[in-house]
Amino acid sequence: MKRNRVLRVAGYVHATLFFALMIPLLYTVAGLEDPAGAGVLYLKCLLVAIPVIVTERAIKCVKSLAVYVIICVGMLAGIWFAAGLSNASGAYVVCYCIGMTAETFAISLKRLRGRLKESAHRKASEPFAPKEEEFLDTPMLPLVWYFVVIYLSGICLDGKPLCDMAFYSAAVYLFLALFCTYFRATDAYLEMNKRTKGIPRKRLYGVGFSMLLLFCAFLLVCILPSALLAGQRPYTDIRHWFDDVDFVSYEYESSSGFEGVASGGMGMMELIMDGEPAPEPSKLMNGIFWIIGSVCILGLVYGILQFIRQLFRDFRDSHDENGDRIEALEEPDKAAAIMPVRARGAEGEAEKIRRRYRKTIRRHRKEMPAPHEAPAEIEEQAGLGDDEQMQQLHRDYERVRYGKMM
Repeated sequence: MKRNRVLRVAGYVHATLFFALMIPLLYTVAGLEDPAGAGVLYLKCLLVAIPVIVTERAIKCVKSLAVYVIICVGMLAGIWFAAGLSNASGAYVVCYCIGMTAETFAISLKRLRGRLKESAHRKASEPFAPKEEEFLDTPMLPLVWYFVVIYLSGICLDGKPLCDMAFYSAAVYLFLALFCTYFRATDAYLEMNKRTKGIPRKRLYGVGFSMLLLFCAFLLVCILPSALLAGQRPYTDIRHWFDDVDFVSYEYESSSGFEGVASGGMGMMELIMDGEPAPEPSKLMNGIFWIIGSVCILGLVYGILQFIRQLFRDFRDSHDENGDRIEALEEPDKAAAIMPVRARGAEGEAEKIRRRYRKTIRRHRKEMPAPHEAPAEIEEQAGLGDDEQMQQLHRDYERVRYGKMM
């Protein structure tokens, strides 16, 4: 199916984005830079997609553990050989090779562990137990915090390239996780809710997908200001917070010796900017932030009002007209739930005919009949208008429907 292929490619992108930021983080911590630039470094880090794809195909197609180990060793050798072909030397090349080797080794072990878990799941005593989702194949929304932590690390380590890589990776990963979560949630809903079996799957997917696109459009508008203000990030370096600071001595003559803003002195922002006046914010940025702030405040107020309204509604519905409290319905007893199944053999002839008629229509017609359709129209839409057995069943159903047969 196309959907399964899309989810597989999404798993590749998920694992690639997750591991691609580890080498830039290592570069930032070690104070290294690639002479070719941050863009080329990130493209080279995205080559981790090769181990992700190769190990995924190998773990599914290879039956021998020795062959899988040979494939993984071959990938490690290829990484070192490709790094040696660049005719470059230095600490950044060694750091890149070590990082790629560690990532390939971790991915290979993770794939092997997932294969062993799947084998143990097949041999388990409970064959219908839910299968555990593999981390490398499943984009998840909580993992967005991983990119947030890398982004904050870049700010605290004065690493602008790392911040840019983490920001754009987080944006791509967020939309990817939203789409994959939508597909998984829709499938789970269709599996649990048997009442939607008669509704076409394309219609359900279309309604949910349109709402998802609206939410993604709103989310993209919220992300745009952060992308436009990327050059205004306040960086710092925690490694130099505790360096030796020279003591500057000065004398206080009196409390009136300090000139403030009112007396012609410099303000706090001018002191921070080394005497230069503080830059004026753009009117466009001010307008965007005012709009976003207003929308957030209105959304918060609307949510509070809806919560209070629902609270009053629940309180009102929990009491009847006489003021007595309505107790919640308890789950039916298991024995009582089994009784209708056992009593099905003792049902009347009329109920058997109705049930056989419904099953025949559902078997030949995917969509639920409309309330205004007559039995003859329902049978015609199901393609059973000329069937002899269906005509006999139609006569029995009409006799049960309008007669006194029970």
